Amino acid sequence: MTDLAPINGKLANLIRRLSSNSDGEVVATAHALIRTLQGIGADIHDVADCIEHASNGALAENEMQEIYNAGIKEGARLAIQKMQAQMARSSPQRRLMPQFPSAADMALYCYQHLNRCNEWETEFASNMAVWTRRRPLTVKQQARLEELFIKLGGKVLT
Repeated sequence: MTDLAPINGKLANLIRRLSSNSDGEVVATAHALIRTLQGIGADIHDVADCIEHASNGALAENEMQEIYNAGIKEGARLAIQKMQAQMARSSPQRRLMPQFPSAADMALYCYQHLNRCNEWETEFASNMAVWTRRRPLTVKQQARLEELFIKLGGKVLT
């Protein structure tokens, strides 16, 4: 089946024009539809296949990425919540905040595990690997780096 995405807008317009009350316009539109499809090496059967097999309930890639990112964020939140609950149950002398490695060490760890990162995380970890050697991170950058460090399996001391 030929990919019709490059001409979706044009096809939608032509299909709407097929509802005209003028027989001449309907015939002209049908011929324009055929020409448009032939222009990309497709035919009316490709349109029919596209309609018949429209997504089959599958998610678009951007929808899958959004769900994946939400899952990662929720997983990090649950991990932090679990650590906080464990700390609250421990004896008073053990109730210390988790001790993360230095920002530079976390950035290096994240950079070494880029193969498990999405596009945004890859860019962030690459930037942090350079920036942590030049200047201190903002609170937001530090928090994001800690989240990514935990997500990638970095060890936190308590």
